Amino acid sequence: MKYPERYQPENKHSFSSYWKATNDNLLPHLLPNDSLEESEQLIPLYFQVDELGDTVAKEYFSNKPFSAAIANLHRDFSMYPSNKEHLSEAAQQLFKQFTDIPTWVDFDLINQAASYCNRSGTPALSVLRNYCLMGGYESSAINKPLIFTKALHKGAVKRLADTVDFWMFVTEVNGLKPKQKGIYSVLTTRLIHSFSRLQIEQSPDWKSELWGRPINLWDMLATNLGFSIAFMDGLSKLKIAPTNEEINAVLHLWKYVGYLLGIPFNLLPDTGEEAAKQLYLWSKTQKGIDQDSKDLAWALYEEPKLVSFTNNSLMKWFVQKTNIGYNEVLLGSESRSALGLPYSKAKYWILLLNHFNHYLDKKAKSNSKSYIQVAQKGRKEQVKIWDLYRKEKRE
Repeated sequence: MKYPERYQPENKHSFSSYWKATNDNLLPHLLPNDSLEESEQLIPLYFQVDELGDTVAKEYFSNKPFSAAIANLHRDFSMYPSNKEHLSEAAQQLFKQFTDIPTWVDFDLINQAASYCNRSGTPALSVLRNYCLMGGYESSAINKPLIFTKALHKGAVKRLADTVDFWMFVTEVNGLKPKQKGIYSVLTTRLIHSFSRLQIEQSPDWKSELWGRPINLWDMLATNLGFSIAFMDGLSKLKIAPTNEEINAVLHLWKYVGYLLGIPFNLLPDTGEEAAKQLYLWSKTQKGIDQDSKDLAWALYEEPKLVSFTNNSLMKWFVQKTNIGYNEVLLGSESRSALGLPYSKAKYWILLLNHFNHYLDKKAKSNSKSYIQVAQKGRKEQVKIWDLYRKEKRE
């Protein structure tokens, strides 16, 4: 079997924050068996990609400005299926996947997942930024496409704004129903993945023997797990632990999103145990941090200083310190230090906030009326932050 250099039979230091058992984190308690033997069976996924997405991306992005290509894509999708005779077979196949709802999709479960994300309020956005996104830099290989697409040059502000956009659209109640904004966001993301991959693979500097193909299927699965089971692990550390029903619901939401993004259906987990196992097989076989990882981490650390939606230097300083406090609490000192991030006593501020999170978590779980109230309030708080980043993208 062909092994890319990134694959390590067992990296004891890789993603240590995920698997160190404490009273608060979720992942170790969902992992009945920590064997890595099955990881070898998944290595071919490093060389497999979303071929359908690539075919459609070649059609829409060839000889067109990026914004015009996306506009054409959205126009054609909005008219489907009445415009079938004007579409290529590949475009029809892709749009059909986004239009025909599989029998296994349960929108009640998806909306339950959205409600959990909503009730988590702004801590959910902090977990996305300071655990899922920052923690993902612990794998040097999965982030190589960011280097090749000049993510450092474009800036962490834009990447964070794009991530918040995507997450907010797909976690809106009913946002993943046919032709809703969540569906358009997933379609756009899928084609951006393919467009990026096509661009990267034109570079002679991309080394598949080291990293596999860019934005390959195993890395796509890992990213999906980052948004689902790792996200819930982070919220557990902030005292907003999901119930078993919420775990299954969130995994179901991301199973549907993953399916729409082109991840093979059989890889997408249904239960917390399956998700933890999949994440363990990927995370504990990563080569680990390199200088690119540290550069990306530092750019995200510096991001609060670079936003233009406020000129208040004290506010920027406070946000940066709060974020590094989250990094310490969520990633732990070992991972935070390995990424080149400084230590801050702001972690004690986060631990203080955890008491308030715990209060809201208990309130939400006390009865259905309280759950709805906490979820509605949490969503409003998220939208306030989202509006700031949407303003950032316009400026």
